[in-house]
Amino acid sequence: MRPKRFIMRILAVDIGMGTQDIMVVDDAASPLEGSYKLVLPSPTRYFAEMIRSVRDDILIYGDTMGGGPIARAIIDHLRRYRVYMTPDAARTIRDDLSRVEKLGVTIIPEKEIDNLRCKRIKISDIDLERLEPQLAAFGIDTSFDVVAVAVQDHGVAPPGVSDREHRFTIFKELLESTRRIEEVSHFNEVKGNFSRMKSILNRIKSRFDGDILLMDTGIAAALGSLVDGRMKGVSRSIAVNIGNGHTLAVTIKNREICGFFEHHTRMIDRDKLRRFIDHLIDGSITFEEVFEDGGHGALLFEPVEPEVTTITGPKRYLMEGVGLHVAPAGDMMMAGPVGLIEAVRYRLGL
Repeated sequence: MRPKRFIMRILAVDIGMGTQDIMVVDDAASPLEGSYKLVLPSPTRYFAEMIRSVRDDILIYGDTMGGGPIARAIIDHLRRYRVYMTPDAARTIRDDLSRVEKLGVTIIPEKEIDNLRCKRIKISDIDLERLEPQLAAFGIDTSFDVVAVAVQDHGVAPPGVSDREHRFTIFKELLESTRRIEEVSHFNEVKGNFSRMKSILNRIKSRFDGDILLMDTGIAAALGSLVDGRMKGVSRSIAVNIGNGHTLAVTIKNREICGFFEHHTRMIDRDKLRRFIDHLIDGSITFEEVFEDGGHGALLFEPVEPEVTTITGPKRYLMEGVGLHVAPAGDMMMAGPVGLIEAVRYRLGL
């Protein structure tokens, strides 16, 4: 365990569907308000735009990453051109590669990519080779001790099981081992079959030999919400993160997760969200209630009557006037990175 005043540099990256939110901490023991911060387009968005700009056949290789916009761009591209993908890259669309091939994608082994003569795009959720020089150009020391990344990962679902259902199965397994919110993370290894997180872990390890922490985006934002100064002394809360793609609400008591639900932001409005929140608080929420509405599902360990409801996320206007709109480190978009940094501090005893 490192001493309390060990000077540490942390790179924290929260990767969502719309943006990737980045914080660089030069001293993990110092206040976070003065840390360097960036909000950039998410990888899935800028790779989607790159694909749409090509007027030819295309080869996509690299890592398994978040889908959404990039998957839609690939499907649109297939209407006029051929798309070749390596197996790892193809799992960005579906873990079941036979379903990817049915869409029209030609899957080729990694060793054959040099035989193709077409536009190539290498994809990844995290690209330190690209990010570090940009930071260094502004005089930021990039000799990081820890890289922490948050993403949403459905895991690899078995045949006949939906991605949404499987996500809650592996979350339940993780939470049955620990409900302490800082420990609902992966430190230098990935527990469970989280394929996207494993891909990120391997990518970072290829050029970085420090500690690596991985965490779910919604859980990271919930943890970050606890860092707002107005939460001092609060032991029971419900954290609602309304992102561009997904909305997650989690009840917390004494830093332990007591229950949560997750839905697609585009499918909810204020009234529906409040109804699910009420059911989470009183303990009546069920997985089926959220899943059958088109959401991911719900998980409940015990009901909690919150002292405070915190609201974060780029679409938090859906809950305007409800709850405490928190801004960890003085910036609402930094809830995820701040949560990552809190988890790092906890893991290293800082």
